[in-house]
Amino acid sequence: MKAPRIARALLGLVAAQLVSCVGEALPELGSGDREGNVAWVRVTTAGDRGQRMAPLPYSLNGVPLSLRLDVFGRDNRPAAGFNGYIGLSVTPGIILSVAGAGVVGNYVRVTNGVAENITIQIARGYGESRIWAEDSGYVPVEPLREPRPACSDGRDNDDDGLIDYPADLGCAAANDDNERGGSFAAGTSEPIYFDTPFVSDVQGRASQSPLLNERVTIRGHITPDAPPADARAHRLVVTQTDNSGFFITDIDDRSCGGQPCYNSLYSFNFRSPDGMRPCDLLTVLTGSVAEFVSSTQLAQPGYQVGLAWRPNDPQAGACLIPDPTELTGAILTDEVQLERYESGLVRVQNATLPTMVGPLRAPNGIPAMGATNCDFNNDGRVTFDGGAEQQCSDACAANPACSEWSAWARFGQVAVTLPGTGAPVRVAINAKAVDPNFDPQRPVAARATFTGTLRQVGPNWVIQPRCGAEIVYEGMGPVRRPSEICLSERPLSED
Repeated sequence: MKAPRIARALLGLVAAQLVSCVGEALPELGSGDREGNVAWVRVTTAGDRGQRMAPLPYSLNGVPLSLRLDVFGRDNRPAAGFNGYIGLSVTPGIILSVAGAGVVGNYVRVTNGVAENITIQIARGYGESRIWAEDSGYVPVEPLREPRPACSDGRDNDDDGLIDYPADLGCAAANDDNERGGSFAAGTSEPIYFDTPFVSDVQGRASQSPLLNERVTIRGHITPDAPPADARAHRLVVTQTDNSGFFITDIDDRSCGGQPCYNSLYSFNFRSPDGMRPCDLLTVLTGSVAEFVSSTQLAQPGYQVGLAWRPNDPQAGACLIPDPTELTGAILTDEVQLERYESGLVRVQNATLPTMVGPLRAPNGIPAMGATNCDFNNDGRVTFDGGAEQQCSDACAANPACSEWSAWARFGQVAVTLPGTGAPVRVAINAKAVDPNFDPQRPVAARATFTGTLRQVGPNWVIQPRCGAEIVYEGMGPVRRPSEICLSERPLSED
């Protein structure tokens, strides 16, 4: 089986890049080398590789390096008889481009054991990255040439009982002219040192993280004072913990025109995090980047509390949990804007609570007083497949007085409406989690201000109050700052 199998993603690119090679005879492969005389590859880079104590910045645009490949035999002498392609990859990080004579995608043609004057652009590297070079046996040719490439000619060229790509594991792509595996001779470059990413780099400033499935480390500034403007470690403030994990916000990020955005993150810990409380500052946060029901998260996190906050502690200073972002109707109808505040603290002011909500089935699929249950097949949820349940739910969402019952019964969520908007602008509030006495059928007041963490669940956005004090009914007291409420005392066992 050939590795790395990067060529699968390059099928569209190969045809364009091989135009210049059409009519040009590829070098002979050197059968002796292919049968085991090739042992390893030396990867030599030139350019700024950073240093352990002075790493290159994390970059989405990439940094360029010059590259030379030398192939050696089992006797550690240059394998001058080797003529073939060497595949390149980088870990951690991605290769944005490879340029030079005989380059096809991420594959470099080696002639007489040497390839030089190659330029490679590396992005999303963090920590200690290395370039990996390997002879996987891939021999790219023009896909539509005659005779057809070995991996798409309908023949079992290597007599292994398998024919062509993708059935033959020796084929990296349909344009591979070699059904056999390579020597798998490999080598790595010197280390390339990159700094760790910010929270906003992990969020990716988009709906999906560019570091998906990578395990990353984020460094934190652990004193209450703000770090220098060019510091690579920001203050990572714990804003909320729950029975499954914790939320943090990078309060020093100013990625969006001087305003914070994409600067909050949830870490799924399977349980409440030990030794962590809201207002704490983390010095290290690690985890595997995952997308769970549309929400960017860190899975299997590791963390270190650098500053354990306590009230009235002069060394800890004031709680640094930031003030919430107010969600207006314009923001709630803009998915791009909402992504900016995912997992951060938000607030909706004077939202109107529903008056049409109840457990009875919606008659004829139309929600009515006391009958807003759109779960017609009684499986505990609304199925969004365009059928009767979705049509009923959509009708309820379009009615500012309505809240669908099964969302309350299953998740403790109630839909509220923002004031002063034209068409109804709705958002779900997870009220039951913090107030067991909350009754959507008998609201305490007509309107309330809700503060909490913004979470995305599939296509829906939900505000999760951190405690009951973040539900403030109209006429029942002031709305307080998140840094003043919902804070749990640190037990003596953690002293």
